Amino acid sequence: MARFFGCGIIYLSMNRNGNGNGKGGKRMRLAQWQKAAASIFFPQRFCLNCGKLSLDQPLCPDCSGLMNALHHCPYCASFIAATETAHYLCPDCRRKAPSFIKAVAALPYENDLREVLIAFKYQQKTGYRRPLAALLLDLYERYYADIPFDAIVPVPLHSERLGERGYNQAELLSRLLAEETGIAHRPEYLMRSNDTPPLAELGRKERMKVLRGAFKAQPESAGLRILLVDDIYTTGATAERCSHALCSQKAVSVHYLAVAAGWALP
Repeated sequence: MARFFGCGIIYLSMNRNGNGNGKGGKRMRLAQWQKAAASIFFPQRFCLNCGKLSLDQPLCPDCSGLMNALHHCPYCASFIAATETAHYLCPDCRRKAPSFIKAVAALPYENDLREVLIAFKYQQKTGYRRPLAALLLDLYERYYADIPFDAIVPVPLHSERLGERGYNQAELLSRLLAEETGIAHRPEYLMRSNDTPPLAELGRKERMKVLRGAFKAQPESAGLRILLVDDIYTTGATAERCSHALCSQKAVSVHYLAVAAGWALP
């Protein structure tokens, strides 16, 4: 019999008395129960990026190799074409250097990963938080492990949006990352003071205008090295406004992590 929990399925063989006994009346071993429990709490069983079977790993070997082969703009998380040099700056960073030191993302915002992130953000599929956080941990170890961060801070939601959704997807990710790295988790260091309209249909210039003054950093962030965490880096406007707010409160530095990002336009 199949039972559905979030995105996962566990199969339980029931005897006539309804006990969880397997074939031949043998009791299910502890390891089997642990695996069944994992299906409840950790429903991801397929590659987040392409959908292939990928047990116990967020990405299949092919997509893991892709993640390691992709190149970012040296400053921001936007992906650049493989034909460009490692020093190629995206147009936005050529026009003006960002307030953050560096931003990186795991994979482009496309394929199955795009659908996963939409479900995670808008459809209450919070079971994806652990495999998505695993991608962030890989990025952290690859790019930032030598930086002595003082605090991990998620990109905040406005209180009204938080009340409607019930959770901040960035904070779900940042909390897990903080637990794994031992870095202090400080969501209270950055607040969203203005509830802005949806940004999905806006370009970078329009987003920068809408988000002006939308974030307020707390004085406690002064003198700290901050790792800012979000789910998606699109135009970079949110990352810039958040970083600017933290730097305005005299944070020493801001680095940024996201699960997915867009491609840099020529």
